[in-house]
Amino acid sequence: MRSLIIAVVALAATGGPAMAERQPQTGWLKLAAPTTQDHLVFDGTLWRCKADVCRSTQVKSLPPLRSCKRLARELGPITGFGYRGVTLSDQELAECNPVQIAKTPSPTASEVAAAR
Repeated sequence: MRSLIIAVVALAATGGPAMAERQPQTGWLKLAAPTTQDHLVFDGTLWRCKADVCRSTQVKSLPPLRSCKRLARELGPITGFGYRGVTLSDQELAECNPVQIAKTPSPTASEVAAAR
């Protein structure tokens, strides 16, 4: 019984699980170019955008790089990304952004005829 009382007093003195530091649940991103969208619902989370910055007050518990990649496909290149207390490095941002594939112009009818 005495051990139980000591354990309860020790738990109360340290604050226990209720006082544990909580990781932020927010997310933010900075785009390479301003967006025309003022908000976006992504994975059930509302992101509010103003110019080239979007923020969310409550994001899902997903890996930050995965979330960045999916948002980059939706919004375009991302130059800064923070997710649940983690800020992506420059190398991770390079992985996040979709590879830009250069489009080659289609040959015109006269170029096709000249090639024959």
